[in-house]
Amino acid sequence: MPAVVNYEAINTKVHSILGRRLKGDDYKKLLSLTSVNEIALYLSKNSDYGRYIASDNLNGIHRDELEKKLKMMLIYYIDKFDNYFSGEYRDFFMTFYSKYEIYDLKRLARLIHIEGELQSLREYLVFVDYYKNINVDNIIKAKSIVELIEFLNNSVYYPYLKNLLDGNKEENLFRFEMVLDKTYFSILFKKIKKLSGIDKKAFFEVFGPIIDMINLQWIYRGKKFYNMYPDELFNYTIDGGGKLNYKSIKELCYSKSVEELEDRIKLTPYSFLIKGDDMQDIYMERRMNRYIYYKLINTIRKNKRDISNVLALMQIIEFEIRDIVSITEMVRYGIELSQSNNFLIKAV
Repeated sequence: MPAVVNYEAINTKVHSILGRRLKGDDYKKLLSLTSVNEIALYLSKNSDYGRYIASDNLNGIHRDELEKKLKMMLIYYIDKFDNYFSGEYRDFFMTFYSKYEIYDLKRLARLIHIEGELQSLREYLVFVDYYKNINVDNIIKAKSIVELIEFLNNSVYYPYLKNLLDGNKEENLFRFEMVLDKTYFSILFKKIKKLSGIDKKAFFEVFGPIIDMINLQWIYRGKKFYNMYPDELFNYTIDGGGKLNYKSIKELCYSKSVEELEDRIKLTPYSFLIKGDDMQDIYMERRMNRYIYYKLINTIRKNKRDISNVLALMQIIEFEIRDIVSITEMVRYGIELSQSNNFLIKAV
């Protein structure tokens, strides 16, 4: 029998934390600043992130260093909510560590792909070093995606990644990222089976649209930029989405052209992703994330006594961190406030 969870206490905590998230005025203030130092100082004095950003030690802070401090809040909140769960529920909630561990692995893979210097990245990794499940000293030595996979041979991800060791160099980064996303949901789905029926339903109400968006993004990119075969593309998609079932996902994968794929997407509830202009590819991910963001806010407003609130909150915090990182880039390149909504998940 699933453990008893005190959702009244959890929801109270969720609303308290949500109330401390950055407001529109905070976003505008951050966008008016002129450096990473100023952004870090503002956050240290005016947000929850001050827990990890010391206002007296910010001279010359690098964007990557600030990003690490922001991400430490994700670990802080996972640890915080972990105290509310026990048994199979705690086991399920701990999969968030895997989710963010995967983010670090993707970052490593992208740097390898562009021949970045991995040794200098080590100090900015947040999640892969937290529980020591992965030997960081080994993986930062990788000179290729293949080597990175081989260095992960004792990790939970290796059984899923080993099939990529097929000599295919051209698409390894894209396939590596797709497999890791599918791996996360494979792990997650095993944990979900042990939750109550109400919480299983709540999970898919929150994650269904997220899975749909991941599938659409992979299918679109795989077909447009990597010319992947339909069967391979379909093999990498994730089951359990919201409005896109097995049949519709397969039809999207087997579209004969990008144009046909776009026409099929227009027939789904996600037609807003296809604008048909020159900026479609640039803003597609932002449109996806913004759609999810406002659904998550609506989920928390419903205040149901199930797991949905805490799941929604964790994703909202993640989106906020992404927005702050985007703001540092906009400040760096002098992008006007009037253009900010083109790049931010939360509309300002």
